[in-house]
Amino acid sequence: MLNIQVHASFAVSDQLQQLIEEKVGKLETYYDRILTAEVFLKSEENRHKQSMEQTAELRLQVPGQILHAEDHSDTFEKSLPAAAEKMRKQLLKYKAQVRPHI
Repeated sequence: MLNIQVHASFAVSDQLQQLIEEKVGKLETYYDRILTAEVFLKSEENRHKQSMEQTAELRLQVPGQILHAEDHSDTFEKSLPAAAEKMRKQLLKYKAQVRPHI
């Protein structure tokens, strides 16, 4: 079971915590040697759109490297799955580099 550290400047709801564990935990199915997983949740004002922008940032430490993915949206429920999908693609690339096809 992957230990996921969540960093946010606000109290994370149970529903959001469950989504984080589901999306980030699922990344282990693509690469089982993830050492640490960190999720950073940021809420920032977007001056151009005059609205709040929710950023989900993922950092995974794998042997010899730290992988990073982030996404911005109007809700964390949208930005988190998008960032997890970007991370999934990076993990598959990394896995192919570490275990070249014979």
